[in-house]
Amino acid sequence: MNAIAMRRALGLILSALIAALIVAPAPGAVGSCSGDDLDEPADLVSYCTERETLVCVRELMRGERDGYSTNQCRVDGAQRCSRRFWGPSCRPTKREANACLNALRAVDTLETQEKNIAECDRDALCTARPTTTTGGMVDAGEEAP
Repeated sequence: MNAIAMRRALGLILSALIAALIVAPAPGAVGSCSGDDLDEPADLVSYCTERETLVCVRELMRGERDGYSTNQCRVDGAQRCSRRFWGPSCRPTKREANACLNALRAVDTLETQEKNIAECDRDALCTARPTTTTGGMVDAGEEAP
């Protein structure tokens, strides 16, 4: 290679490196400026519906239900979820709700009763701990704590 070709190759490499530094995000600059989406409050209806569905399927997998009663369990759970709301001092984040749902999806927790899964405990879902209902959810017919 002659000197001119070598300078061109070095110039191209240097140009590519500079371009990469200009257009690439800075470390830690991934996502929006508004913060982490997982720190926002969880949507009760979607969390509750998914949780109830997972509980029904877990019961089926443990042999506590058959296919028909599992489907009815899911329908009944979705109807109950439409009438629920978070207790006044319970505002779990999406991160906390996702931790519970992930624990319910995990095969290694299948033999653990849902009320005994730490990630789904009221203390894991609520920053303030009212003393009634499980999972921080209150049925519309119940008086909120």
